[in-house]
Order: sequence, then C-alpha cells, then structure tokens
Amino acid sequence: MRDEYRFAELPLADIRPGTSVLVSGPTHDGARSLSMQMLAGEYDEGAIIVTTNQRASRVAEDCQRFGIDVRDDRTAILDCVGDDDDPDVPARVLPVSGPSDLTGIGMRFSDVYREFKTTDIDRVRTGLCSVSTLLSFGDLRTVSRFTHTLVGRIDKVDGLGVFVVDPAGHDEQAINTLAQFCSGRIEVRDRDGRAELRTRGLADQPREWTPFDAFP
Repeated sequence: MRDEYRFAELPLADIRPGTSVLVSGPTHDGARSLSMQMLAGEYDEGAIIVTTNQRASRVAEDCQRFGIDVRDDRTAILDCVGDDDDPDVPARVLPVSGPSDLTGIGMRFSDVYREFKTTDIDRVRTGLCSVSTLLSFGDLRTVSRFTHTLVGRIDKVDGLGVFVVDPAGHDEQAINTLAQFCSGRIEVRDRDGRAELRTRGLADQPREWTPFDAFP
C-alpha cells in the first residue's frame, strides 16, 4: 500500500490513500481552518481546491497561510465564483460556470488530475469548500450523487478528499446522507474560544473532543 496521508500540525493519525472525510462545523469555528490544514501536503503531493463561495485569490492566500505550497504546477483552484481575474494568483485557476455546474466541476477535476500525472504528481489532496453552497443551488439528491461520484474518483486514484459542510444550514438527515458516502466524519466546534474536533467512522482517530490550533 502507498504511504498514508500525514497531518503534521493536527491531532490526527495518518489516513490511508483513497479516503474522503466530511468535515462538519461552522466555518468561523474552525471547520475551514481544519480542512485547509488537511490539504497541506508533502513535497511530492498536489492539491485541488474547489471553491464555491470565495474568490480564487482569497483561497490562494488561505492556502499559503495554512501551509500549502501554492504553485501552478501542483496547486489548482476550481473557481465556481467567477469574479476574480487577478493575474498574480500563484495557483492554476480553472473557471467553472457556477456552483450548480456539478458536471463542470467533475470535468475540471479529471483534467487537472491528468495534468498532474504528467508532472509526476500522483498523490493529490482534494478539498470541496463547501458542500453547503452546492446544496443552496441544488437539491440534496443531486448533490449527494455528485459527492458519491467525486468520492469514487478520489478513491480510484488513491487521493485524499476533504468535504466541508456547515450543519447550521441543513438538517441532520442531510448531513447523514452526505456522510454515508465518505469514509468518516470529523466534527468541529468552538469550546470557550478554542477549536476542538472529534471523529466518527475513522480508525485510530480521536473520538473525544480534542483541541487543535485553528488559526495559525
């Protein structure tokens, strides 16, 4: 088996290739921070970030802040916002017509992964920030089917998937429906000003609330 994915600055054990997790929690309470830190890979890994609610330039800034090595030959941002024409974004930016264009997101993902392979990057961490925005533009059934498809593609290429959802905007049934397509779930909360996480369905991971540094 290929080397597992590591998370140097987080209280998480290594995760086997092909795993996708649902990160559930308010973005301002650390869920986005956790997801970005999970996407910070090693020198031989690439990153694909699907942004549905922030401009590509802002996402690139966050990537750098959380330790992602942003270069156009190893970092791609699939931009569903479409109002950012900043030529100085160091990542490769691929426009998607909008958060409702799930087919376009899937096609862009496949295109980028094939291009990464030509540069000998075949370990890729993929983040979808966020599934909540997709749900605001489409119904649960459609978004769930897309999530299932993308999880399958990540599994097939031995990647790592991080899907972010804010439970405040959805009922528990919707969250559980999305979670069933992932290998496990990481819940995030704020406790007295400190971000904490716990996991479900992931082996050898913290099951009790555990603090982590959310804002480097």
